Amino acid sequence: MTPIPAPLTGRDIYLAKCTACHQPDGNGIPNICPPLSTSPRLDGSSDEIVRIILLGMKGSIVREGKTYSGIMPAWRFDLGDAQIAAVVNEVHARWKPGSPEVTEDQVRRIRDETSKQKLFPTESELR
Repeated sequence: MTPIPAPLTGRDIYLAKCTACHQPDGNGIPNICPPLSTSPRLDGSSDEIVRIILLGMKGSIVREGKTYSGIMPAWRFDLGDAQIAAVVNEVHARWKPGSPEVTEDQVRRIRDETSKQKLFPTESELR
């Protein structure tokens, strides 16, 4: 009998899906992918982070005087609600400890709210 594999942790998901762009240390890739480790989005509502994970994002953004012009993939069809909650909680644990926990229900609500939105909005369209 083959053992049932353990569910992926937020760390597993981050390493598999996010590190190619944001890097294992969260410092991003100059001119392409912004750092997560110092992202001001970690200070605000987690809803915006969840929206970005679900919808992706395109267009240039400026952080700390530097411009980044990569495209964030949309993970809405690849990751479930529990997986998205786990990866956001992992990012918070690593770079913004003490942040409120993101729940599967919260992700489900945002998934429903964004179901009719186009993929790959610009930063201004996210708001």
